[in-house]
Amino acid sequence: AILAAALGAISTPTCSGDAFVMAPAADDNTALAEQLHAEGYVVLRGVLSAEDCDALREHVLRSSDEAKRLGRDDLFGEIQDGDRRTDLKLDLCPPVVRSLNSFGSRCGPLLQEVTGGDSRVVELAAITSNGGAVQQRVHADTMHGVTRFLQSDVSLHHTTRERGADESDDEDAPEDIGNIIRAVATDTALIFTSLVALQDVEPDMGPTHVWPATHTVGHHATLWGKGGGNISVEDADKSFGVAHRQMTLSKGDLVLYDSRVMHCGGANTSEKQRSVLCISCMGPGIRPDGSTWTMLSSLRNQLSLNKLPLPESSACAPANSASCEEVELPPPPKHKAGAAADAAGKSSAAAARDPDGPKRIPPVSEWDAAVQCTLCRRWRPCSVVEAAKLTGVENGFQCPLLGHSCMQEQSCTDDEIDALF
Repeated sequence: AILAAALGAISTPTCSGDAFVMAPAADDNTALAEQLHAEGYVVLRGVLSAEDCDALREHVLRSSDEAKRLGRDDLFGEIQDGDRRTDLKLDLCPPVVRSLNSFGSRCGPLLQEVTGGDSRVVELAAITSNGGAVQQRVHADTMHGVTRFLQSDVSLHHTTRERGADESDDEDAPEDIGNIIRAVATDTALIFTSLVALQDVEPDMGPTHVWPATHTVGHHATLWGKGGGNISVEDADKSFGVAHRQMTLSKGDLVLYDSRVMHCGGANTSEKQRSVLCISCMGPGIRPDGSTWTMLSSLRNQLSLNKLPLPESSACAPANSASCEEVELPPPPKHKAGAAADAAGKSSAAAARDPDGPKRIPPVSEWDAAVQCTLCRRWRPCSVVEAAKLTGVENGFQCPLLGHSCMQEQSCTDDEIDALF
């Protein structure tokens, strides 16, 4: 209420169907930063022009259709309900460049303040939900740093003594591990994700659901206590103690949220496609455990907020539109010499790794064996040799041991896994 009075442009919702926290044209980034820290999200109006939204949406839909037709799985990120949703990695075509510049102009100063320094773009994609898409599981994109600390199961050793001359470096290893885990708990980088509506989002189009102020350790503990998000929207409202908000945005509006906040894509019961531009920015610190990394490998570590606005000449790819004779896609990623040979000696699950994100979960038909994570309770694919080793690991197997994240979906049911093995 204090923030609402101060800004005059923010309204606090009273139920899940109401309007939500929004700041149409507020210049007070300090107040908005306080709102982000407190509620975990804000909504900004009119960030992109209608023309840029239309051009980008057409590019996204045409590119997605062509990439699916050609089987270009490298152009898509992992997403829940992948049969009816796509997560397209974007190249720097003119509407993407213009959209990035508009985003940076409106959100850059705010993000610099909430992340505590310069932020780099770690996700640049467009998510499309088709008619018939089911509601996603309630989830957070990244794990809270303190939650990782509490679930580490590593015994911490506290000591202030100096190492003796006859003691080896190895004797300091427990203390070093403890320091690393404490750093994960306190120095984990913050990631903020924006979803920009490329068309008006109506209630039946499966708008994103957000649970305010659920980016806390307590709410993450609640999520993991419910099996990592295997709960309905109604149960989540009760479990989190707060009603969800539906992001029924107008074209060009965006919701900016802390990647630790609980959310999910709603069920698209319409016959329309809902597309949103997805831009995630990470501040200084240790990279969090999560799955917010959908981005072309050629653009990784190339974009930061302090480099915006980009010049027009940075648009190095064409926009796919109705006037184009053919749809042009980014070239396939280049593999280092010997990579194919190395991959041939591994299981398909072990070979498919994203260099700046968690390892991809392949279709269950490609699994050779599986192990269950002691943290998220999800099954992960591995080779037969790996399974024998990982089941005997002290403190139990955990997703990062295979390059996965506890925030990733299992991609298949327990019954499908039982049928395979």
